[in-house]
Amino acid sequence: MCVTLDPATPKISVVIKVRNEARQIQACIESLEGFATEIVVIDDESTDDTAALAAQLGARVIPAKRGDRYVDTLDVIGFHATVGDWLLRIDADERMVPTLAGKLKEVARSGNYDAVRYARKNIMFGAWARHGGWFRTHKTFFRKSSWDGVSPARNHTPVSISGRTLFLPVKEEFATVHFDYDEVHDFVLRSLWKYALVDAQELYRVGQRFSPFALLFRPLRSFLGRGIVRQGFRDGHRGLILAGLLAAYEFCIQANLWDIGRREALAAFDADPLPYNRPVAAAGPSVRRSA
Repeated sequence: MCVTLDPATPKISVVIKVRNEARQIQACIESLEGFATEIVVIDDESTDDTAALAAQLGARVIPAKRGDRYVDTLDVIGFHATVGDWLLRIDADERMVPTLAGKLKEVARSGNYDAVRYARKNIMFGAWARHGGWFRTHKTFFRKSSWDGVSPARNHTPVSISGRTLFLPVKEEFATVHFDYDEVHDFVLRSLWKYALVDAQELYRVGQRFSPFALLFRPLRSFLGRGIVRQGFRDGHRGLILAGLLAAYEFCIQANLWDIGRREALAAFDADPLPYNRPVAAAGPSVRRSA
């Protein structure tokens, strides 16, 4: 069990959502030793030893099925289950570092802030993605009483916090380490195949539709923004490949928007084909469904 060593520090709860993370979970939990009073693991139907390993390491494991909900709703389940005064969400492939842990505990003890925003150091394809917009303020450590308790409106939405927020300098010593994509193959399977569809479904739900302009412009903007403006090229071939993959991700979102709209139109026709066969005018030709 992880226990905060300094009794003057408020209780800190850490939430980790997992699905088949047996390879990562031990190192993640061990990196939290001396920082977390409590670790809550939300297990999304893992079929490996993730849950058992987490329990052996002292975490409280809560089974939860994401289903069609946003993956971030699993974090909310964990937040509500915690007993700590301060909360932190971390991924199984992420590691806390001592300098950041010490700073966060210091802020929690001071009582001067309700939240802390800090950076994450992303290890992409075997090395640190230092440029290209990957190293920035990203994560939130927050007082539970300052959280609005609301589930996210979409994936990867920042936690809604009221009160004063401290933004830590974007420096390596104040950043967690995130072992993200090991291979290009991983990026393709997770981002281009899975996340692009999820994001397109959410965009479609809130009213966004396919646009040929967006299909061309957004990938180009992403590549130039990541690779040139944010200087991803300074990371060498890795930086340019990452910029290209992010451009492909934007393209896939637009392609999925087109496909969702196409399939919805077909479903509407199958449900009520009569309007498509009605004549436009008394003497005009019938409007037929295109192939």
